[in-house]
Amino acid sequence: MSRLATLKEHGQSFWLDSLSRQMLEDGSLERRIRDQGLTGITSNPAIFAKTMGKSPHYDAPLAAALEQAAGAEGLYEALAVADVREACDLLLPVYHSSDGADGFVSLEVSPHIAYDPLATIRQARALWDEVGRPNLFIKVPGTRPGRHAVEVLLYEGINVNITLLFGVDAYRETLEAYMKAMQRRREHGRDLHSVASVASLFLSRIDVAVDRELRHRLGPDVDERIRAKARPLLGHTAIANARLAYAVLRETLASERWQALAEEGARPQRLVWASTGTKDPSYSDVHYIEPLIGPHTVSTMPEATAAAFEDHGQVAATLPADPDEATRVMDHLEQLAIDLDAVTYQLVDEGVQKFIDPYDKLLARLEERRTAAARARQASVLPGVAARLRAEVIRMTTAAGSGHPTSCLSCAELVAALFFDEMRWDPQAPEARDMDRFVLSKGHAAPILWAALKEAGAIDADLLTLRQIDSELQGHPTPAIPWVPAATGSLGQGLSVANGLALADRLDGIPARIFCLLGDGECSEGSVWEAAQFAADNGLDRVVAIVDANGLEQSGEAPYGHDTSVVAGRFRAFGWQALEVDGHDLGDLLVALERTRDGGPTAIVARTEKGKGVSFLEGAEGWHGKALDEAERDRALAEITAPEIGVRVTPRRVGGGGEPSGDAPPVPIAVDYAEGETVATRSAFGDALKKLGAQRNDLVVLDGDVKGSTKTATFEEAWPERFLEAQIAEQNMVGVALGLAASGKRPCVATFAAFLTRAYDFIRMAAHSRPPHLLICGSHAGVSIGQDGPSQMGLEDIAMMRALDGAAVLYPCDAVSAERLTEAALDHPGIVYLRTTRGKTPVIYAASETFSIGGSKTLAESPQDRLTLVAAGITVHTALEAHRRLRAQGLSTRVIDAYSVEPLDVETLQRAARETEGLLVIEDHNRHGGLGEAVAAQVGRLGRVFHLGVAGEPRSGTPEELLERHRLSATEIAREALAVAA
Repeated sequence: MSRLATLKEHGQSFWLDSLSRQMLEDGSLERRIRDQGLTGITSNPAIFAKTMGKSPHYDAPLAAALEQAAGAEGLYEALAVADVREACDLLLPVYHSSDGADGFVSLEVSPHIAYDPLATIRQARALWDEVGRPNLFIKVPGTRPGRHAVEVLLYEGINVNITLLFGVDAYRETLEAYMKAMQRRREHGRDLHSVASVASLFLSRIDVAVDRELRHRLGPDVDERIRAKARPLLGHTAIANARLAYAVLRETLASERWQALAEEGARPQRLVWASTGTKDPSYSDVHYIEPLIGPHTVSTMPEATAAAFEDHGQVAATLPADPDEATRVMDHLEQLAIDLDAVTYQLVDEGVQKFIDPYDKLLARLEERRTAAARARQASVLPGVAARLRAEVIRMTTAAGSGHPTSCLSCAELVAALFFDEMRWDPQAPEARDMDRFVLSKGHAAPILWAALKEAGAIDADLLTLRQIDSELQGHPTPAIPWVPAATGSLGQGLSVANGLALADRLDGIPARIFCLLGDGECSEGSVWEAAQFAADNGLDRVVAIVDANGLEQSGEAPYGHDTSVVAGRFRAFGWQALEVDGHDLGDLLVALERTRDGGPTAIVARTEKGKGVSFLEGAEGWHGKALDEAERDRALAEITAPEIGVRVTPRRVGGGGEPSGDAPPVPIAVDYAEGETVATRSAFGDALKKLGAQRNDLVVLDGDVKGSTKTATFEEAWPERFLEAQIAEQNMVGVALGLAASGKRPCVATFAAFLTRAYDFIRMAAHSRPPHLLICGSHAGVSIGQDGPSQMGLEDIAMMRALDGAAVLYPCDAVSAERLTEAALDHPGIVYLRTTRGKTPVIYAASETFSIGGSKTLAESPQDRLTLVAAGITVHTALEAHRRLRAQGLSTRVIDAYSVEPLDVETLQRAARETEGLLVIEDHNRHGGLGEAVAAQVGRLGRVFHLGVAGEPRSGTPEELLERHRLSATEIAREALAVAA
C-alpha cells in the first residue's frame, strides 16, 4: 500500500502544495487521489507564477478567458478559479465521503491585501462565490489584520485556510479567531458542521532563519560551551515549534469550551504542516514529514517531497503527547540569545513579500500574454505569411540541391513579423535611408530573406535560381541584392554592422530601428559580445538583436539548448533590455517587437524549433545544411498549409533626416612641412584627418583604444561628434565601419597594424561587401617600432591586405606622402589600407608633391645605375642612405619609393628591371606576402628580383638594432647590393 495513503491511519491527511493545469490535464492529480490517498491540494501566487506565465497548458484557457476577463488581475482570477474549480470537482467525492472533513482545494487572496482586512473580506467573498464549491478553502495570510478577516469569513460560513503562520502565539490567536467565529455562529443559530478551517504552520523557513543564527555561534572563535549548545539544535527548531503548536491544539480540543462547540457539530481546526520541502541538503528529504505525524494534522508536500516519502518514508505516530523536549529546544535557543518571536515576526513579513514578488511578476507576464493574444488577432495574416515563406524555402533549396532549409524554417515567424508587420520600409526603395533596416547575421538562412523580399515585392528574382552561377540569389547574403547592407555568413558579424547602420542614422537624425537576426550557436562568437558592449556603451537604443534560439547547431545541440535565460542574461549584463519569447507565438513576438519602439538596445531571445512546420525536420539532428530531395520536398509541402495569395507590404517611412546636404567638392588640403624636418607618418595621418574632417561631413573615425598612438586623437579634438572610441574590440570596430560605409559615410578605422590580424575575418567580409569607401590605418608597423617586441609589430599586414580583391595598400615614408595618401585614400573607392610608422622620419618630399594611388616616386636615377633599390615606408630612408654609401664605393643605384604596394606602379618597376641588372626590394615586413613578392610577381620575368625582409623571430631592441639585425639597415642593404652586383 502507498506510504502516503497510510498516513490517514494515524489521523493525518496528505495534501500537495502545487496545483497546476498540467496535473489536471494529464490525470496525475486524479491518480494521486486514487492511488496515494491524496485528500487536498493548495495553491498560491508563487506556485501559479511557475506555470501560468509560460506553460503551454494555459494557452487554451487563456484564449477563453481573454474574451471575458479585464486586465491581468481579472485574467489571473479567471485562470486560477477555473483550475481550482476543476480540482474541487475531482476532490468532491473525498469531501462527501468524509462528511465534509477533507477533500479541500485552497485558493489565496491577493498578497497585496495581507494587511487590509476589509479588502481581504471583499475578495474572499467574491472568490467563494465564483468558485461555487463547498470544498474550497480561501487562503488568508495570518497577519494580525488577516486574523480579524478570518473570524468574519468563518462566521459567514466561508471555509478558511490561514496561511503564513510561523509562531506559536500567532497560531494560538488564529485558533482563538476560529473558536470565536464558531461561538458567534452558535449564538445566532447557524450550522457549525458545514464550516471548515485549517491553520498552516510553515516549517523549513524557520530552520533556515534560526540555523543561520546558530551557525554564527559555531565559529572557531566562539566559546566551546556555546558551540556545544548550538550544534545539536541545527534543523530542530521548526519541528519543536510545530510540536508546541500541536500541544496548543490538543489542549484546546480537551477544553470544555471546545467540547461545547463540538457537541453542536463544530469541526476541529486542523494544523497543516506547510513548507515541508527540505532546504538544507544535509537534512533528510523527509525531515519535516516523519516527526510530525498525528491526528488532526495535514502534511502538505511539494511533489519532490511526496515522492521521497512514498519511496522511503517511515509511517508512524510521531507527535508526542508531552512537548517537554520541544520546550527544552526553545529554552536552549533563549539561552543562546536567539529570539524566536522576532524571527517569526520577520518571517511573516518576508513571507508576504515572497508571495507579492511572484504575484506581480505573474500579473506582468499575464498582461504580456493578454496583449500578445490580442496582437495576434490583429495580425491574423502572419501565420499564412510564415507558411508561404516556409514553402518557398523548401522549394528553392530543393531546386538548388543545397542550402539550409531547417535554419530558415525556425525563423519563419520572426521574419514574417518583421517584414510584414513591425518594420517600417518601402519595398520599392532599396536605397532609401529613412526606413527600418534588417541585417541577417545568420547568413546561412539567406533563402528565407530572399523569400520574404520576393513575397513583399521588393525583388523580382526567380527564387528557384537560388545558388546558380548567374543568379543574384547567392547562398549567403551579399549586397548584390541592394537590400543587403553587408555580406554576412561568416558568423558573428551582423550585429557590428547593425551598430554602424544605427550610428549613421543617429548622425543624420533618422529615427529608424536596425533589426539584426542572429543564431544561438552564433552567440558563441566573441565578436557578438564586442558588438553588444559597443551598442550599450554608445547608447544605440534603436538596435534590436533577435536571436533565433532553435537549440541546434551543425554538429549537435547548441550551448544551453532551449534555455534562453543564459543568452538573455548576457545581453542584460552588457546593459541591454532582453526579452525572452516563444519565437513561434506571433502574439508574443509582436508584443516584444512593439517594446523595441521604446528604446534599448534590445535583444529578443526567441525559443524556436529547427525545422519548424515539418514533422520529420522539427528538432531533428543531422539536417543542418541539407536540402530535401524531391520526395521529401513533396512530403514537407503537404504538411504546410500555405494560402495561395500572399500579402504585400504597405510602404512606410520613419521620417526625419531629410536629404543629405552633401559636401562641397574637396580641395587639396594644405600641407606644410619643411624638407629635412622629422615627423612620424602616424602624426601626419592624424593631422590630415583633422583637415579632411573640415571638408567632409561624412568622415567618421573609429579607434581601438590607441588614439594617442595612432594620432586619431587629433581628429577627435576637432570633430568629437564624428569620432568613436571602439575600445579593444577590433572585430566590432571594423564591422561598425562597414555599417557606416553602407550608409554613405566615409569611415576610417585605426589601430596597431598587429592588432588588425584579429579583425581580419571582418576585413575579408568587408571586401565581399564592396563598401563605397573604407580606410583602414595600421600604425606601429614592422620591427622598427623597437623595444615593445614582436607582439606589437605588424609584420603580416601587407600580405593580409594584398590578398583582398580590389583593396589598395599604401605605405608612405614621410609626413608629406602620409598626408597626401590619406587624402587620396578617402577619395578612392573601396577598401584602402594605409600603413604608418611609429618613429619619426625625415621629410623628403616638397609640400607641393602629389601622390596618386598606383604610383611611385623615383628618388635617385642615372644612366649608370646597375641596381634598383625598391622600398616603402621606413626602408625608403635606409635605402637612400645605402644609395649614398654605394655611390661612394662606385656602385650606382636607382631608388624607388613604392608607396603604392597595391596597385603597384608596374610600368616604373618594369622599366627599372629592363634598365638595371636587377631589383633589390627592402621592406620592414615578413618576407612572405609583402612588397617583395608583389614586385617579383610583376617584373620577375624581366629581370632578377632580390629581397630583404624580416626573417626569423624578432625581439625587443632599439629600432636601429632591429633594422640591423634583420638586414634592413643602410649597412646591410649596401652589403647585399654589393654582393648582388658582384
